[in-house]
Amino acid sequence: VLDDNKKLCLSSGEIIKLTEAMTMMFEVADLAVASPATVSRCGMVYLEPSILGLSPFVFCWLRRLPEAFFDHKDRFQRLFDLFLEDAIAFIRAECREIVTSVDGALTFSMLKLLECFFPPFIPKEGERPVPSDVMERVPELIEPWFIFALIWSVGATVDENGRSKFSDWLRSKMKEHGIALQFPEQGLVYDYLFDDGGLSRGDSGGGAGEEEDEEAAAEIGWVNWMKGSENFEVPANVSYSDIMVPTMDTVRSAYIIHMLVTNNKPMLCVGPTGTGKSLTIADKLLRNMPHHIIPEFFTFSARTSANQTQDLIDSKLDKRRKGIFGPPLGKSFVFFIDDLNMPALETYGAQPPIELIRQFQDHSGWYDRKVIGSFRTLVDITFLCAMGPPGGGRNPITARLTRHFNYLSFTEMDDSSKHRIFSIILKSWIVSSPLGPAEVDKLASESIEVYKKIVTELLPTPAKSHYTFNLRDLSKVFQGMLMVDAAAVASREQLLRLWFHENLRVFQDRLINDADRDWFAQLLQEKMTQQFGVDVAAVVNRSPVLYGDFMQPNSDTKLYGEMDDHEAMLGVMKEYLEDYNQINTARMNLVLFMDAVQHVCRISRVIRQPLGNALLLGVGGSGRQSLSRLATHMAEYDLFQIELTKNYGNNEWREDLKTIMLKAGLENKATVFLFPDTQIKSESFLEDIN
Repeated sequence: VLDDNKKLCLSSGEIIKLTEAMTMMFEVADLAVASPATVSRCGMVYLEPSILGLSPFVFCWLRRLPEAFFDHKDRFQRLFDLFLEDAIAFIRAECREIVTSVDGALTFSMLKLLECFFPPFIPKEGERPVPSDVMERVPELIEPWFIFALIWSVGATVDENGRSKFSDWLRSKMKEHGIALQFPEQGLVYDYLFDDGGLSRGDSGGGAGEEEDEEAAAEIGWVNWMKGSENFEVPANVSYSDIMVPTMDTVRSAYIIHMLVTNNKPMLCVGPTGTGKSLTIADKLLRNMPHHIIPEFFTFSARTSANQTQDLIDSKLDKRRKGIFGPPLGKSFVFFIDDLNMPALETYGAQPPIELIRQFQDHSGWYDRKVIGSFRTLVDITFLCAMGPPGGGRNPITARLTRHFNYLSFTEMDDSSKHRIFSIILKSWIVSSPLGPAEVDKLASESIEVYKKIVTELLPTPAKSHYTFNLRDLSKVFQGMLMVDAAAVASREQLLRLWFHENLRVFQDRLINDADRDWFAQLLQEKMTQQFGVDVAAVVNRSPVLYGDFMQPNSDTKLYGEMDDHEAMLGVMKEYLEDYNQINTARMNLVLFMDAVQHVCRISRVIRQPLGNALLLGVGGSGRQSLSRLATHMAEYDLFQIELTKNYGNNEWREDLKTIMLKAGLENKATVFLFPDTQIKSESFLEDIN
C-alpha cells in the first residue's frame, strides 16, 4: 500500500486502490518490529514526552472543574505547581516502582482520584441542595484532598522502601509550603485517612458518616486507618481460608478500591504473589459495594486469547439499543481480571487479550466479529485488574493500557501486620486449651522469624527452582496447627512439638537434599532452646514426629493428632492396604517401611486440608502414585484419573474435568484428582487446572 501505486492486494484476490486523497498514519510506541522497507516509506515524527510536559493535562482538567469548585481553580493550580512535578521527579530519582509507569499516567490517575471527592458537593436533580455552610468550608478541604490524592496516585506505585522515602519527602515539602493540615508525627503519611468531619453526605466514597446540619462544624483531620478496628474476633465455625483479619494494608486498599470503582474509574492492583490482592478485591466486591454494582470475576492465563475474552464479556451484556450493549438498566458491571499480565506474547510482542481491553479503554467498545464493520459500544463497565511484577511467566504490559488505570501497589506485609494476623488466629484457637494465650505472641513472632530466614537463605537455583516461598506458606503452618483440637494440647512441649511438625511439613518437605533439611531442623531446634527455653529432647521425643487422622478407622469424626505409637500406626496402615486390595482389582503389593509411611502421612495431611493441593516430586518408581492411592483410600475419598487414548484431546479433557467437578460439587463426593506428568499431553491441561 505504501508504494507509489497505492494498491492493497488481499489474500482473496481482490485489489483495493487507494485514491490520492487517502493517506495512512501509524501511531506506534517503537519500531522494534517494523522492517526497514516500511520505515523508509513513512515520514517520521518523534514526539518527546518532555516537550508537552504535564501542565496541559492539569490546565484542561481545571477548565472542566464542576461549577461548585470552579471558584477554587487558582488554589488547585497553586498546589499542582508546588507539588506535582517535584513529586514525580523525586519518585523517578529515588524510588523503585513495582511496575513502571509514565509521568502522564500518574498525573491522570491523580486527577481521577481528586474527582472522586467531588460528587457529594455537586447538587443532584430531585435532591435537596448542598447546605451553604457546607459549601463555605470547601476551601479547607482542598489541600487535604490534594495531598491524599497525591499520596495514592503518584506515591502508590512504589515499593516498601520507596514509601518511607516518599513519606519523609512529602512531610518536609508540606512544612516548607505551609500546608495548613499537617500529618501526625508517627508512622508514614500512608498510615492516615482524611476525615472530613461528615461534610460529604452519605457514603459516596469521600467521607465518614451521615451529614447533619449541626455537625457541619465538625473537626476535619488525619485519622489512622485502623481507628475503630483494633479488636477483631475470629468468628466461630469459619473455615481457615475464609478468615480475614483486617490490617492496615487491607483496610486502606479496600477504601481506595471503593472510592475509584464507585466513581467508575478503572484500577490496577500490582504486587508480589501472596500479598492479598485477589483476596482484598474479592472481599470488597462481594460484600461491601453499593447494590447497583454487579461484580464479575475472570482470570487470565498464558493461553487466554482475545476471542475468548471478547466472547466471555459479550455473553454477560444485554442489548440497550442498536449497537450499544451493557448490564441490565440501572446496574453497572465491575469486571475483575486477575493475573492481567499472564497472556503469552504473540510474534510481534503484543498480547491480544490486553490489546482488546486497551481498545475498550480507548474507544469504549470493540468490533463485532460476526457482522463485519459494525462497532459494539459498551456502557456502564469498569475494569478492576490485579497482576504480579513481570518475570516468571508474567510479561511486561504495554503502557498504552496501563495509562488508563489508577495504580495501587500491594507491598509485602510488614512484620507487625503479619504478627497481628497470626496472633489473632492463634488466640482464637488456644482459648479451649489449658495453656492460655501467653505463648501465642512468642509463637507467632518466632514463626515469622523462621519464615524470613528461609526466604533469605534458601533461594531458588536451577536445581531447586521450586524454592519459592511466600506468605501462603507461613499461613499453612498455622492452618496445620489449627487442625488439632486445642483441648488436647495440654503442655508447652506438646504445643512446640505440633509447631515443630507443621514447620517441617510446610517448609522441610519442599527441600531436596539432606544438607538443606538438616539446616532447617537445626534452625527450629535453636529457636526452641534459645527463644522458648525448652529441652529439644523433651519436645522431639521420638523420630520421626508423625501426626495424622487415620488412627480410628470407620469413625465419623477424624481427629488430627500425634501418633506416638509407630507400631500400632503401621498395623492400621496395613489393614487399610489389605482393605484397598480387596476392593480394587489392581492390587498394590507395598512394603510399608518408615519412609513410605512418612510419605503417606504427608499426603493424607494435605488431602484433609481445604484447598490442599500437593505436587509430588521424585524419580520414577518412588511410589508417588501408589502412596497417593493408599492415602486417598485412607481418607475415604474417591480417586479420579484420566485415561489417555490416542485421540485424547482438549474436548475429552474438558469433559473429564466437568465430570469430576459435578461429582465433587453436585453429588458432594470428596475426590482426589491424580494427574501424573506422563499424562500431560498438552500444556493447556495445566492452564485449565490452574
